[in-house]
Amino acid sequence: MKTNLAIAAILSLAFAGCAKNNIAAERPIPVSVQPVETYSGQDVKRYSAVIQPYEQVDLSFRVGGYVQSIAQTGSIGGHNRAVQDGDKISRGTVLARLASSDYDARVQQAKASVTEAETMLAKADLDRTRATRLFQSQSLTKPEFDSAAANYDATNARLQSAHAKLAEATVSSGDTVLRAPFAGTILRRNISTGSLAGPGQPAFVIADTSSVKAVFGVPDRLIPGMKLGNTLSLRTEALADRTLLGRITRVSASADPKSRVFEVEVSIPNRDELLKTGMVAALVIEDKSPEIGSPVIPIHAIVGSARQPGGYAVFYAAQESGGLVARLTDVQLGRTLGNFVVVKSGLKPGDQVITTGAGLLRDGDRVEVLMSKANPTEQR
Repeated sequence: MKTNLAIAAILSLAFAGCAKNNIAAERPIPVSVQPVETYSGQDVKRYSAVIQPYEQVDLSFRVGGYVQSIAQTGSIGGHNRAVQDGDKISRGTVLARLASSDYDARVQQAKASVTEAETMLAKADLDRTRATRLFQSQSLTKPEFDSAAANYDATNARLQSAHAKLAEATVSSGDTVLRAPFAGTILRRNISTGSLAGPGQPAFVIADTSSVKAVFGVPDRLIPGMKLGNTLSLRTEALADRTLLGRITRVSASADPKSRVFEVEVSIPNRDELLKTGMVAALVIEDKSPEIGSPVIPIHAIVGSARQPGGYAVFYAAQESGGLVARLTDVQLGRTLGNFVVVKSGLKPGDQVITTGAGLLRDGDRVEVLMSKANPTEQR
């Protein structure tokens, strides 16, 4: 559609010029020519993406309670302060603690229950042993023996239950301490000393930014070239003097149902931490055109066809016995490439296409070449 609109606009100007020049010039008409060449360029596509951490997690307490303390770090003035957004942390750092007195009390209560159950089990074991001897000497009835054995089993079950409650209480007490699962950067701190933290409520957001990733969408025609491990280059405004290299680490298996593009993830090493979360990066991808090797001509060289209504034609300079003559040939056009258009048929590489003065010509007019341009595709 864009090709037809552009060509139609040029033809309208050409026809207007023809209306003013109905009488063929007796002298050669000055023209500019340009050879038909094969297209050898490739489109460079730029895609924007937002820098994201390679790994990011929301840290929450599994239990609720009041925040007792938050990890401290030294400030510029030498005084300690609570860690905050942007601070670096190492793996295993205790980021915050909840008041644990209630949970510690539950642990002690569970331990007491275990001790009590162990004592009761020891007594039940003695009763079962004595009942066994008496039953074997026929001094105890079968129901009495079964009762002693059942009491032992029930007491043993109560001990196992007490151990389970102790383990649960111990875990809950340990969950009052929040530790960093990996070394990284604090992106956000949502709690303060004395605040009430609920179970599952994000207390910290931390990220591993030693490596970052940029996720962008590409059309389906570029997917065959998106192979895992391939290297892509990108730039950011913050680091305008540097070209960064990243490797493709993920290619989406399906297109987004709304945008119809495929997500591609590029991972970039960030040991110096120069790339920050939220920066905008531009990725450069060379989109090899399927028209490579096709003949191309300047779009302003096209005129209307004299044989096919609505068709297109081109004048070219032909060397004949009387000198250079303008010859009109019908052409079939393809995709536009900047200021040039692909010629599917009607011309071959090397033909001298008339680019300036074509609107003043008729088939067979003598022409004089004032300027000849070479390598048209290099001017794009």
